Amino acid sequence: MKTVIIYFITTLISYVATIPPGPLSVYVVHSTLQKNISVAITVAVGGVLCESTYAYLAIKGLVIFDKYPMLAHWMQWAIIVLLFTVGLFTFFQQKQEIEYQSVSLKNPFFSFIKGISLSLFNPALLPFWVVILLAFDKYEWLKIVSPIQKISFVLGAGTGTFLLVYTYAFLANWKRDLIFKYITDERLNKLIACIFIGLALLQLTNLLMSL
Repeated sequence: MKTVIIYFITTLISYVATIPPGPLSVYVVHSTLQKNISVAITVAVGGVLCESTYAYLAIKGLVIFDKYPMLAHWMQWAIIVLLFTVGLFTFFQQKQEIEYQSVSLKNPFFSFIKGISLSLFNPALLPFWVVILLAFDKYEWLKIVSPIQKISFVLGAGTGTFLLVYTYAFLANWKRDLIFKYITDERLNKLIACIFIGLALLQLTNLLMSL
């Protein structure tokens, strides 16, 4: 039962955290409009693979932290700085009009690789999942200890991202004007910025309370 809870909570967190559209979401929309929803899903799967990989690396990072407490201490400070930096940069980022990108993917393999490339160099993913794991660790019913629980966490991270990106693809296929009005809304940058800054503040508070 605990494994199922971890999976669904992680899926929900991943879904909500992906709502502010990034490069993967925007390209999935373009792929849906210019090609079809099947191509968009293939792109999404590549991006989901990266999301799951970062979630897995976050789990491995916690194992290392348990062995080397001082490394964990300094890594937590580094994560706080990174989250603050990403949050402030996103908050003050000037609004950019999102134009149609040319989608010329010849086969599913290239669609898959494109999805990976759009998610691979996201500096916020790893610290984000580390912070989530640290939060889980404070609750016995969410604390991840067994291999099956680790698998459920990784799958939940990927599932949430896929469901949200699929939602974008579905809406793009259904309401073209609506989805582009949504993803160009400047307030979404402010929303994701507040999420990252909030995570940084939460982590800073927990760290100061543990001193």
